[in-house]
Amino acid sequence: MKLTAKDFERLTETQMEFNSNAGWKDQAERFVDGLDWNHAFIYWTENYASALLACSYLKQMGFNYAISWDEAGEQYCFTTNFVGSWVNA
Repeated sequence: MKLTAKDFERLTETQMEFNSNAGWKDQAERFVDGLDWNHAFIYWTENYASALLACSYLKQMGFNYAISWDEAGEQYCFTTNFVGSWVNA
């Protein structure tokens, strides 16, 4: 299955900047599986299937990612260097 950028945007619910300068490391305990602190962005999804599909798009586009469960938000999330459409909105 070939996913599009539009599919990716529909699979994610929230997108934010993510790096050591954004204060996320102070909240590291909320992420069950750990994340890649070198990634520039974090995305949240409604469920694990959406996270897997969104990350499938990232892999297709050549981007690395790290998936985790966010206990504070009670959602799956992932970090990556992929820039979503909201950055240019």
